[in-house]
Amino acid sequence: MRNRTKTGLMSMAAAAVLAVGMAPGAAVAHEGSGHGGGSDKSDDWKSNSEQRKLVKTLRNVTDDYRWLDNAIDDGYKKITECIEKDGVGAMGFHYAKESLIDDKTQARKPEILVYMPNERGRMKLVAVEFLSTAAERPELAGVDFDNGPFPGTFALHAWVWKDNPDGMFAAYNPAHSCPK
Repeated sequence: MRNRTKTGLMSMAAAAVLAVGMAPGAAVAHEGSGHGGGSDKSDDWKSNSEQRKLVKTLRNVTDDYRWLDNAIDDGYKKITECIEKDGVGAMGFHYAKESLIDDKTQARKPEILVYMPNERGRMKLVAVEFLSTAAERPELAGVDFDNGPFPGTFALHAWVWKDNPDGMFAAYNPAHSCPK
């Protein structure tokens, strides 16, 4: 029974991430963020000690995963192709570790790793994503999770390895686009 539950959660995670990429209005936009002259909130996290600590922790625990082979060796599996939304930007390719997907949120254990190819085509870690099935909206370091792509889920991205002009915790990165 436990294996069926884990498989169901993995399928749910894949569906969640795909739905985020395809659902109208699913992009998270920070109020007042602009693309070209407007206010840029990409550094707001630096003025919050809890968020600085979270980013430092995430960089520390995911340092070995900056190379995709290390993440795969540790049990992360590809659950989506590259996710992009016209006019908003891209997330990337999602890899999830099914044993972490549940109603708990642990800063040291992100459920999903997000990769994009670098200029040589090698997949590099750009962000982590927390996916929660908690009954109530979770928060981490004072950042509330966004509504997930379907009822009963919540999600939070952290662009710990790639700058995001829309902010550290925005869902999409306008500086990214999926490879064609």
